[in-house]
Amino acid sequence: MAVPRGLLLPAALLASCAALHHGAPPGQDGQRLLGGGRHAASASAKMMAVKGHTVSQVSARWTGNVVYAIFTSASEKYHDGLLAELGTWAEVPARQGRFVAVGGSNYPDEWQTKNVLKSECGDSMESISCKEATLLAEGAARGADWLYVIGEDNYVHTKRIEEFLSDKDPDSVIAYGTVGCGKGIYCTDDDGFTEEGGFCGGGGYIISRGALQRLLANGAPELHEIYDATPWPNDMTTSCQLRKHEVVLSNVGNMYGFPIVDIDDYKGMARGDFLTLHYLRPATMRWFHAHLHGASKHVTHSLEEAAFDHGCAKDIGGVSSQQRFRECLVKKGATPQ
Repeated sequence: MAVPRGLLLPAALLASCAALHHGAPPGQDGQRLLGGGRHAASASAKMMAVKGHTVSQVSARWTGNVVYAIFTSASEKYHDGLLAELGTWAEVPARQGRFVAVGGSNYPDEWQTKNVLKSECGDSMESISCKEATLLAEGAARGADWLYVIGEDNYVHTKRIEEFLSDKDPDSVIAYGTVGCGKGIYCTDDDGFTEEGGFCGGGGYIISRGALQRLLANGAPELHEIYDATPWPNDMTTSCQLRKHEVVLSNVGNMYGFPIVDIDDYKGMARGDFLTLHYLRPATMRWFHAHLHGASKHVTHSLEEAAFDHGCAKDIGGVSSQQRFRECLVKKGATPQ
């Protein structure tokens, strides 16, 4: 899943980084860490002894909560994306111990914080599935109510996500996301996948505690054997395993996984009911966060200059990103370089 730093890191990021290193007590700032709505089981009842897996202190505060989890690597570009998330939408869940970045075995010590789960996996694109298996085992063992798997270039409206999940049962065997990708290509030995496909990973997917425990019923080594050997993208691997374990894949329409270039489209999203956006680079993410939360024109103007050229996002990911950028410039009456 999937730049030079544009502006100085905002004060919110500095506060977040301090919290990463020093931690914060549960419920800091009077905020209740979300569980699963009406369920109040004890922490020990929610946790699971996962064969072949030892839990990390990184996840000590996951039990009974919504956890936001991303994959990261020993790459400056992806580290910049992680810092942008921590300085915007992820600042609060990180301070509350509900945000994790899963790195490989070579993750730099100088980047290590209390929110990084350093795995024994490699650091190539093919290693993302290995990292995901580690993450799923950790989530099941710690008893997270919900595990939301995303990337460094996602913007998440955490309040809406948690409102969406507040009346859902984390012990139900279900996962939420955008369903329909991979039909006829992956997991062809499963009828459910063949007929309906799996999760389109760009918008991420939310896995319940019940589903996590079912995936890990036979232990972490068995899951790793499947994930570590596959050449498939991680979203397809997980979708296939969810289908094979009879987990319901529920479609959520406003977890957007496509690239956005035009600033007017971003503004429209800010007025809408989105849960997640994809392909935001650090400068765009900081501008969008400021715009969404009603920052002053002085603040948004400087961030907009860093992120956009004639109202077109300067640096986006996704297929045909440069073509999309040129088309946007033409639409805005500018001459593409």
